Amino acid sequence: MQNNTIAKTTLQATGKIQMKMQKTQHGASAIKFIIVLALLGYGVFVGFQYIPQRIESSIVQGVLDNLVEIHRKEPFSDVRAIQVAVDKQLFINEREDLNSSFEVTRNRGDYVVTVRYDRELNLLFKKQPMPTNKSVTLD
Repeated sequence: MQNNTIAKTTLQATGKIQMKMQKTQHGASAIKFIIVLALLGYGVFVGFQYIPQRIESSIVQGVLDNLVEIHRKEPFSDVRAIQVAVDKQLFINEREDLNSSFEVTRNRGDYVVTVRYDRELNLLFKKQPMPTNKSVTLD
């Protein structure tokens, strides 16, 4: 009988300790939840800035790829014809603001189309430059 009483007392003490631990863990999990939300929010913030830049980069690459394809079917006659083709492609993609970023030059009989522009990615604690420098040679 005495062993039975000791066992009940130990169970009661253990139960109280477990209840106390559960009460203290609620606060810690709420703080962890807030930290996780803050990190997710920061990721979304950066992602919303990065996605348009990625789309813009793919549009520029598409314009350069289309120039190569057009030149393969019917070679361009001069620099102005290439610039007109670039302007049309940018108009179709609604990115006329990039017209001044494209440069067309002639180099030893080949045409070189170069695109250079800079964007910034705001990371809250610093602004990260995101330069774009692409070129294609039409021979």
